[in-house]
Formats: sequence, structure tokens, C-alpha cells
Amino acid sequence: MTTTELSRLEDFQNKGVLKLSNVIDIEKVVDVRTHFWHEINRKFGINIDEPSTWFSNANNPVGNTRAKRLNGMGSIMRDLKVSGKLDEIEHAIQPAIDHVFGAHAWRPLDLWYSLLSFPGSETVWNVPHQSWHNDEPTVVGDAEPWSLFVFVFLDDVSADMGATTVVSGSHRRIASLAKTLGTSNNEALINAFESVNSGLFENPKDVTLLPMDQVLEPLIQEDPWFQALVNEGSPDKRIQRFIEEGSTHNSIEQKVVPLTGAAGDIIVFDPRCLHTFSANISNLPRQVLRLDFRRQ
Repeated sequence: MTTTELSRLEDFQNKGVLKLSNVIDIEKVVDVRTHFWHEINRKFGINIDEPSTWFSNANNPVGNTRAKRLNGMGSIMRDLKVSGKLDEIEHAIQPAIDHVFGAHAWRPLDLWYSLLSFPGSETVWNVPHQSWHNDEPTVVGDAEPWSLFVFVFLDDVSADMGATTVVSGSHRRIASLAKTLGTSNNEALINAFESVNSGLFENPKDVTLLPMDQVLEPLIQEDPWFQALVNEGSPDKRIQRFIEEGSTHNSIEQKVVPLTGAAGDIIVFDPRCLHTFSANISNLPRQVLRLDFRRQ
């Protein structure tokens, strides 16, 4: 492993998020994007170049004022995976993961996700204060997550297009909480994540972990920065406090990071980090896919 790769790994371990630029050739991205929108047009009658078609069917879009998604994208992603249309970009992602995390350490799951979102009704972008959560339990004594989320940019995505926002370093804050608040006898929760944690534990009953729904409230109670994060405030002040300045608590740096990038970039994300979706105030859809990797 080179010095650069070690630096990237340490950066990921500290922040829980790592951007890798130009991982996928733009020609391959364009090809996948073409197939992606062909299937959306076939199923929903939506044309990316015709905004009037985006919400012509009231049964399709879901969401709130921040951004709107489409029901039924799972079948489109399964069809694209089975057809082999995603193979080339998947083959481009694997070496990038191997270079940073070690060869054969992580392997992709079969299921891809669409994170496509359309503009909502909000007109000013702000650091979101609602729906902060994490997607995986935190196991005491285990520095690594069970899975990695890899965000794949099919087009240039800026914060105002509804970028997922992450509290970098929050997985380390949660790991500290888990040491005092974690519990055992969580077999049902462990089994719910069998696709990514099977084979990791000899005896699941002995595993001490902190469930996802027991994370946010303790952080709010012990840290005024998190208390302010989940309360409304003016965009200028929130952007300055949470994105530009951040905070440090017990030597752990934390900052809100919008997951933005250019077509062909990927972002590797620790699902134990707190995150939420932001408002798409642009006039463009956010075109992002997600591929999950599991530990070997």
C-alpha cells in the first residue's frame, strides 16, 4: 500500500467519507446514464430533457418539500444489473476500493440502488435539521463497518441538487457512545443485517452494539453542536457553523459534508455515520447510484 493509499485510508477512518475522483471513464458513465433514463422513460414516461414529464403521473413521485423520488426504481436497478449494463462501472469501482482498503477485503453485493431525486418546492438550500440517522449498528471493539456504501455520480452533482449530507467523524462519536450505552443480546438486529455480517461472529449473543435508533438523542444531550444541528436556523448561519466551521468534541472533528462530485467520481461512505438528504432547489435531477460492499 502506497503512502497516498495509506493517507486515504486514514482519512476515511477519521471522517467516515472518502471521495475518489475520475474512477469511472466518462464514456462508461454516459452509457449507463443512457440505459438508466431509457428504463425510466419506458416505465414512467419521464424524459430527463422534458421537465413537464417529471411529475405528470401523481402516483409516481414521493417525498416532501425537500426533494422527490420515484416509486418502483428497485425493479429498474435489478433489470440493469441482470442485463449486465452496470458491469463496466462495477469493474472500475472494485480496483479503486482494493487500492484503498486492501485487495479482496471488500466485495460488492448484487443489489444496486437509485438515489435519483427531483427538485422539491423549497427555494433556498439549508443544512437539513430533520431525519438525521445512520444505517448500521455500531459494534463495540470493531473499528470497521459491516458494509461500505459507494455513491456513483452519473452527472455533476452540487449541494443545491439535494446532495446527501453527512456528519463526518460521527461514526467515531457513536463508537464512544457504544462503549457505555451498547448492549448485548441483539441477535434479531444482527440477523437483519445477515447479508453483510454473516460469518463475522462466533456467538451473536455476546456481541455488544449500539442500535441505530439509540444514537442521535445521546449526542444531542452531550453536545450543543448536535442540539443545534437538529433545530431550525437561518441558512447563512447554519452553513457557516456546520459546513464551514464544524466542531471538535473529545478530539474528534465533526463537520457536515454534502456528498457532491462530478460524473465518474465515487464517494465511499461508512453507513454508521449520521446522514440525511437535503433539499433539491435546482432545476435538475440528482443522478446518483449506490453500490454496497461487504467485508470479506
